[in-house]
Amino acid sequence: MLNSAPQPDPYATLSDNLRWRVALVLGLLICVLMVTLALINRHLGLADTQRLAWISLAVATAAVCGLLLLPKRTGATLFFLAIAALLVLVPAYGFYHGRAMQYWAYVLPPLLIFLLRPGAALASMIAYGVYVSWITSLLLTPIEVIRFASGYGLTVCFMYTYALLQNHAARLLRFHSTHDALTNCLNRRTFNQAIAALDSQGSAGDRDLLLLDIDHFKEINDHHGHLVGDRVIAEVAQALSNNLRPGTPLYRYGGEEFAVIVPGEPDGSAADLPEQLRLAIERADCQGLKVTISVGVARWHIGLEKPEAALQRADDALYLAKRSGRNRVMSESPRERSNLRPNESEVGANPPAAA
Repeated sequence: MLNSAPQPDPYATLSDNLRWRVALVLGLLICVLMVTLALINRHLGLADTQRLAWISLAVATAAVCGLLLLPKRTGATLFFLAIAALLVLVPAYGFYHGRAMQYWAYVLPPLLIFLLRPGAALASMIAYGVYVSWITSLLLTPIEVIRFASGYGLTVCFMYTYALLQNHAARLLRFHSTHDALTNCLNRRTFNQAIAALDSQGSAGDRDLLLLDIDHFKEINDHHGHLVGDRVIAEVAQALSNNLRPGTPLYRYGGEEFAVIVPGEPDGSAADLPEQLRLAIERADCQGLKVTISVGVARWHIGLEKPEAALQRADDALYLAKRSGRNRVMSESPRERSNLRPNESEVGANPPAAA
């Protein structure tokens, strides 16, 4: 059963939840740390750094409140922006009071990993390092500036490398969560999400749903082995993709079954596509075997019916194509809708052949 509500990108949801949890833990730690520093500085009689600790506590507290009150993505982004802004102001505050505070600069590079893409994060890290080094040079000796710049530079290198690895891993995870491992087609879950997203729009226009099934696939597995069967599925998927317009996704709907969603043109200009796909497979060389497909087509009137109803009609049309001899395209019609599946007595007397 399809979910009628659009499903969010699972990686984006995971990333948002992780960023929010990290931000909450950091926010609470910063609050505790700032209270501790404020009390220590008060005991030492350092009024300026005590004031900075209270200011930092106020910023961190406001950021934590934002985390708890706003949506997770927005709250986490505002939290990291607030802490980044605070870290930019800290060196200038220290310079105003004649104190070098370059040690706080090491907090910014890991924070930027949660806020920006790797390239933008690297540029921001470098710019911030130059800014802090310049302020430090006005207060400390050249050797202290060199020590800070060296340590900060190594920190930036490590954090940028980590950001690149994380970004690459995220792309791989996102790809494998949406694509079928055997064919590189989009998978069934992604198909369900696409259908649910169209259904939620309500007035997205009609769509033609195509269900395509490899004929006699069980015989291919039985006579040639499952390895050949897998290769046939992959080569059929490639041939289908080659005959679709750029940007039209192909979904692996089930074992040897595929699905395509195309705009339902009023003039029927897309009506030739199912036959083109059937002919493409009939003419293709799939592991040296004669391979054909059957195609079922149904028009989905978005906003007027549930997607399950249109998918059922497409499946019925595919079933009829199988019963009618395979290697053909069958489209729904008002007459066919009422008599697509045989009654039980017909099935018992004349069972359909295996796919």
